[in-house]
Amino acid sequence: MNKNQIAKKYSKALLGRVEITQIPSVIEELKVFSHLIDTNRKLKLLFTGQIFSEDEKDKALGAILPSLKFLSHTEKFLKLIVVQGHLAAIKEVIVATVNAYNESQKKATAVVISSVPLDKNYSERLKNVLKAMTQREIEIDSQVDKSLLGGFIVKVGSTIYDSSLKGQLRLLRAELMK
Repeated sequence: MNKNQIAKKYSKALLGRVEITQIPSVIEELKVFSHLIDTNRKLKLLFTGQIFSEDEKDKALGAILPSLKFLSHTEKFLKLIVVQGHLAAIKEVIVATVNAYNESQKKATAVVISSVPLDKNYSERLKNVLKAMTQREIEIDSQVDKSLLGGFIVKVGSTIYDSSLKGQLRLLRAELMK
């Protein structure tokens, strides 16, 4: 089973067990734990390596969790992932859970990549247009990519809208090559 299949399985289990109003808090706590594992080499070796037994990992997690003060749902979920040996897929689990939560709430995240930071007014206009197009509440995740030269790229789910100068030149080149 690959990480994406594992992530979907755990995401479905999490959404089935936790109240929908608590999902954003659980997601944030999972992100905190994932960041903690990524930034601490010893913890990463402990939890994702094959050196320690599942029982030892469970005891270590039990020692760490009280200081983090997570919700009980998050603690149980982390224990389950650790005991099952799937902590290496936590990032994929977080992404799958965010996507499933957004789908259930009729929300979507639009990743907007532009050559310069977006103006607040322009960001709001774009949000309104995307909301009309997708029939979902839109959250804008703005990123800057200096290589675009001009324009922007918008990714909503699996749909990509490319109005960047770089994208237009790529299309023109493809047409000329025909």
